[in-house]
Amino acid sequence: MNQKAFAIFVGALMVLSGIAYFLPLGTNQKEIAVTSDANSPETFGVKGSLVDWSFDGLRDVLEMAPQNTDMAYWINISSSQNLTDAASITLPQSIGLVYGDQLYSTRIERLGEVRFNNTWAEFHWIEPYPMGYNSLVIPYEGYMMIPMGTDFVMAMGRPTLFGPQEAVQQSIDVISGGQPSENFTLVDDNGADLQVAALGRGGASMPMAGGYKEFNLRITSSRSGEDGFDIVARYIQPTADTSRKASDLAEKSDLEYSSSGSEGELSGFVSEENIQFVLMGLLGP
Repeated sequence: MNQKAFAIFVGALMVLSGIAYFLPLGTNQKEIAVTSDANSPETFGVKGSLVDWSFDGLRDVLEMAPQNTDMAYWINISSSQNLTDAASITLPQSIGLVYGDQLYSTRIERLGEVRFNNTWAEFHWIEPYPMGYNSLVIPYEGYMMIPMGTDFVMAMGRPTLFGPQEAVQQSIDVISGGQPSENFTLVDDNGADLQVAALGRGGASMPMAGGYKEFNLRITSSRSGEDGFDIVARYIQPTADTSRKASDLAEKSDLEYSSSGSEGELSGFVSEENIQFVLMGLLGP
């Protein structure tokens, strides 16, 4: 993420954080939609189309991702504070993870991000609440994009889209019927608290510098009653260097790394105290 743009956004956020809610331009409070279902995106009271998409895992994120997506992740922020803290340090810089409690009048429960063409878009799952906006909106394909500072916009719904305007527009194109990313063959419907997927074609900015054709990570709170996480990291066509890094990490963290044909897999139990170290090893260069 552009550091200057990030700093400008934080400044704008400080100004907006004291405002409880906003009204759309030319709208009065009586015009805000009221629905019988408090979980409906219409509760936001924003004019135009609203995002209404399943958001239970990484597969749902990829269904909203442009074709040229190189990396994506999904995290259940409500599951484990320990895992969320580790993810916010080791994943690519995310406004939702760092400033999620200041963006809306309710907390972000689940978050996804896709990265493509040197840009990114975030997806924030929040409980709908009456809101609006007291300035101009940017219409696009029926959606009303709300500017946040000078560099970012958001399109309300479940999930709410957030990011640079062009990136959000590309996600809206997919939601509106465009072709989504279909290159992530390791992503399935198995549930997890944190899911990460990457393609080696993304190069040095990818986990382990993209030394593979495809990478997939699933982390779930341990079901054995222990305080920690079950982890499975899979690689298709890992390079010798990537296999060595994964094997070294497994040895240091009491995990198992095995390979079969063109695939490699690292798996095992990770304690709460060790999860940041393991994530840094898997998601670092």
